[in-house]
Amino acid sequence: MERQISAMFHSIVMPAYNEEEVLRDTIEVLCSELDQSTYQYEIIIVDDNSSDRTGTIAAEISTHRDNVSMVRNTGPNGYGFAIRMGLDIYTGDSVVVVTSDGSDSAKDILAYWSKIEAGYECAFGDRFIDGSVVEGYPVVKRLINRLANHMLGWFIGTDYRDITNGFKCYQRHVIDNMSPIISGQFNITIELALKAMLAGHRYAVVPTDWRQRDGGQSSFDVLKLIKPYLATMAYCISQNYIKSIKRN
Repeated sequence: MERQISAMFHSIVMPAYNEEEVLRDTIEVLCSELDQSTYQYEIIIVDDNSSDRTGTIAAEISTHRDNVSMVRNTGPNGYGFAIRMGLDIYTGDSVVVVTSDGSDSAKDILAYWSKIEAGYECAFGDRFIDGSVVEGYPVVKRLINRLANHMLGWFIGTDYRDITNGFKCYQRHVIDNMSPIISGQFNITIELALKAMLAGHRYAVVPTDWRQRDGGQSSFDVLKLIKPYLATMAYCISQNYIKSIKRN
């Protein structure tokens, strides 16, 4: 029986900085599972001005896979800036931000797309609820993560407790409504999630897996992000308040 191809088209934005050790495997693992589904998709690799062979590898992959493209972010650089570049050029009805280090699972991307096609405006992952599997998450980092997410959830009045997780999926109109997106570093994960939630967009929460990277080194430093996270939270709340006044 012929598979019925999904009518929606989905985009994956993948920021990559100095990921020559893992990028090729990450793409191969993702595509091997996604290609077996009925979903139509593209992957946009954003090389964040890497000093290793990340850009070269991404370009090589794009020449062999029609649904994978590569763009180089020459500056300003940073995780958030790379994502913003991807959000400027993606072509899908939805977009999901996926890490280039292999930490995120293809099965969870498929679960997101299922929720989006079921009518949800956003699909958010939660690594710390029943059904999720987390491997190799550092104990101290996990403690700080849990404290920060409980504080954020309490502050904006939601039971969702993985707001800082960047692995999320949004319909195009949700991203469009967030303009302008201002974060340039990892605080973009807060900005995107809070803007969507505060605007009242309908989201589904999916238990998601996370595994420690197989190679390379993460540039994520949770302690350095405390102040940017707080500043971004204040910005999102104030922007939402201003928009609500204009609507009324």
